[in-house]
Amino acid sequence: MQKYLQEFRAYLKIERRYSANTLLSYENDLRQFCVYLTEYLGKDVSADDRALSEIDLLAVRGFVNHLYARRFNKSSIGRKLAAVRSFFRFLCRQGYVAQNFAKLVRTPKTPKKLAEVLQPDEMCSLLEGGFEEDDEGRRDRAMFELLYATGMRVGELTSLSRHDIDFDSRSISVIGKGRKERIVLFGEKAYDALQAYFKVRGNFIAGADPQFLFLNSKGRRLSDTRVRQILNKYVKRLLVQKRISPHTFRHSFATHLLNSGADLRFIQELLGHSSLSTTQKYTHLNVEQLLRTYQKAHPRK
Repeated sequence: MQKYLQEFRAYLKIERRYSANTLLSYENDLRQFCVYLTEYLGKDVSADDRALSEIDLLAVRGFVNHLYARRFNKSSIGRKLAAVRSFFRFLCRQGYVAQNFAKLVRTPKTPKKLAEVLQPDEMCSLLEGGFEEDDEGRRDRAMFELLYATGMRVGELTSLSRHDIDFDSRSISVIGKGRKERIVLFGEKAYDALQAYFKVRGNFIAGADPQFLFLNSKGRRLSDTRVRQILNKYVKRLLVQKRISPHTFRHSFATHLLNSGADLRFIQELLGHSSLSTTQKYTHLNVEQLLRTYQKAHPRK
């Protein structure tokens, strides 16, 4: 089994161009599946290539029931099942197995949750308060102004090179999921915050410039986890009651643009979504906004 897992990982990395975090997620889910199979089949499947032929519909269903018994939530179970499906889809394509039994197992239904967003005045309060006028404060303001201005993911933010920014056109070249490149835009507030940060960015560098835009105190690339920790510090300082993460900026970006009349496909392009249905999940329209749109558009108000 280990041989097939390594081939699958290489496929995801090279052909599908999945990120390191996505690859790690697949590896963890499939490792858990193999641990279950070892117990289910009574043999170490990682060391036995013949075990592949013994995996059937009951084995996959048993894995799902095993996860339920261990009190995994439905979204986690659905993700792990999707990883198994993807693995067996690859095995079928390569001719290693004849059927993808995981495809026959139903994904648990999960309640749809509306993404947390901030109102425009709440976002302004967060971005205009709490930042010190020191090097780290300027860096932090630039980061969060940029997250809101562009709607980019936190992983995209921390992967930016300082050369990806074009100040003349106020645009940034971003590498998103699947290594797809897109151009995002930013306005005056983010422009000013970035200019202020660039004046002190050199103070973070210890030795050779790593070229990443946002650096930690040791002169290295700022991690996604550290960005979340920094955000939590400001949220606590400002006594914000909502649960806010870096992704909240992305949700708010999309919602505020849509509520202001931006076309959904334009927002889709800025977010880097391949599917319009994905973009719709990131947007919120309140009742008043819907009513105004309805009264403006419907011939019989």
